[in-house]
Amino acid sequence: MRTHVTFRHSAEFIGSQEDGGGVLAVRGTQWFASLLRRVPSVELAEEFCQEDWGVVFFARCNQKKFWIGLSAWGSEEAWHAHFHHGSFAWLQWFSSTGKDELKWLLAGVHDVLTSDPAITEITWHEEREMSKPNPAGFPTPVDDK
Repeated sequence: MRTHVTFRHSAEFIGSQEDGGGVLAVRGTQWFASLLRRVPSVELAEEFCQEDWGVVFFARCNQKKFWIGLSAWGSEEAWHAHFHHGSFAWLQWFSSTGKDELKWLLAGVHDVLTSDPAITEITWHEEREMSKPNPAGFPTPVDDK
């Protein structure tokens, strides 16, 4: 499943004060939170979590828990978001309803991204590709076969 997306958006990169500004700061992610709130049935927690690589958003979608990471991607105005089942939602990871809900979330995010004229170069990636220098990319989060 393609759970990583890279895209361009002109939102200003705001770095964390703690690390000298090289890591995306929580205060610089409201624009992305606004996008996530446009996905139908998604409830986004009000508090975001600062990590050493970027910011985590906690979300619920039809009683399923997810976390969403956001960080800068390579060059200026490029972003990387990745989507995961909730950390302690063990049954959700393996259940068909949990997998279906993740697919639904990814499709909803894709619809929001593609409907926003400020967002360009949307490319979806599989997790195993993300450690490669040039990860294979796809136009949608799901296999079109």
